[in-house]
Amino acid sequence: MSPRRFRPPALYTKSSFLRSAFDGMSSSVKIVDPQFRLVYVNQTAQNNLKRDLNDLRGRFCHEAFFGIKEKCFHCGMEKIFKNGAPFEDYFTMTVNGINRDYQVSAFPLASEDKKNNYGVEIIRDVTSVLKSKGLPQNAGRLSSRDKSFDVVFNTMAQWADDDRAVLVQGEEGTGKRSFARALHQRSARSEGPFRFFHCADNPLGECCDGLFGPDGAWEKARGGTLYLDGICHMGAKTQLLLVEKISKPVDGQTPRVIAATTKNIVELVQDGSIRPELYSQLASRVLRLPPLRDRKQDLPFLAQNIIDAYKVGNDSPAEKLSPSALSQLMTYDWPENIRELENQIERACLLATSSFIEKLDLPVAPPPQEHKKLEDFLSETEKTYLVDALTKTEGRLAKTAKLAGLTQKTLQRKMKKYGLKTENFKHISNGFSNSK
Repeated sequence: MSPRRFRPPALYTKSSFLRSAFDGMSSSVKIVDPQFRLVYVNQTAQNNLKRDLNDLRGRFCHEAFFGIKEKCFHCGMEKIFKNGAPFEDYFTMTVNGINRDYQVSAFPLASEDKKNNYGVEIIRDVTSVLKSKGLPQNAGRLSSRDKSFDVVFNTMAQWADDDRAVLVQGEEGTGKRSFARALHQRSARSEGPFRFFHCADNPLGECCDGLFGPDGAWEKARGGTLYLDGICHMGAKTQLLLVEKISKPVDGQTPRVIAATTKNIVELVQDGSIRPELYSQLASRVLRLPPLRDRKQDLPFLAQNIIDAYKVGNDSPAEKLSPSALSQLMTYDWPENIRELENQIERACLLATSSFIEKLDLPVAPPPQEHKKLEDFLSETEKTYLVDALTKTEGRLAKTAKLAGLTQKTLQRKMKKYGLKTENFKHISNGFSNSK
């Protein structure tokens, strides 16, 4: 159906009050049908897009607003049409090379037959609010409100508009592939393919055929992005061929390379695992993703996101973390990072018998290899107590010191001993319920 021939339903033609209310809002408002076609766009959104309603109505939402063929990565409209549940989320998008943070709220809108045939989405720019309140930024599957992760979002904004090869470093489970996919989604290549290639799957180290053969990953990624996982396992011959490929002038069909490794690239060059020629092609675009233990402020809402996602399609009664369970999360170091957090939370949801996940449900730490000394046991107990106190006071030093019966100076000394930071506990109540 031609967009200009698309006719709005009675919802639009008869609800003048609703239209007036939406048109008076400073936020962007749109109403879509189950096929994600635009039924209505308010005046603010029309002004932002510099297009009038007659031109927008009937077009696919993602195509009209973002110029892409597939649904937006932050879209939650399927939840609206499937179960009629309102939702609210935050996401980050690059606008003119700068990361902007948005709050998106959506809710169902019933038609005359009482069915949820329409979804309303309200998008508000909350960049300044997020910076002051520590609310999460999002990019694809990456999500964080920890200051240590700001560099990841800022780097993504800077690198999205060029085609230079990128190297992502980070421990297992820190989200390297999620970063690569989010960077692809924000680039001019977003409509092209995103392909990944596991270099470790080639026991002899040489993967020329699988990578550069007639039906290899390089050809399949043409016009898009090629993610090379475990580049340190790539043989010398393949590395030199890769250097030859990425050193040539880039055209519209040459895939952009995003390589990943769990080890430090400089050390890999020093021990001979990475050729100096390849390092020189990657050196200007190197990013390290911090481990989860260095972004503890993210734990509450990351855990809540996992709980919410698990409930979709499952019958788990779990809805929230109890305060004691949250303290347990903050005490644990998460050696396998977000991947381990997902496994532990999903396990707890599977076994849950009430709406709250309790302390004993997670995490399941590996058994100690040897008997602990009394001093180590007392230190762990003291750290757990301080984490619990800081959680309850959201990192307020004076209140924590009073609760623990310590002076602020003594409290700060102990926090330094255990690597505890007040900013990791600020706004922590946003991620769990304080009452049962």
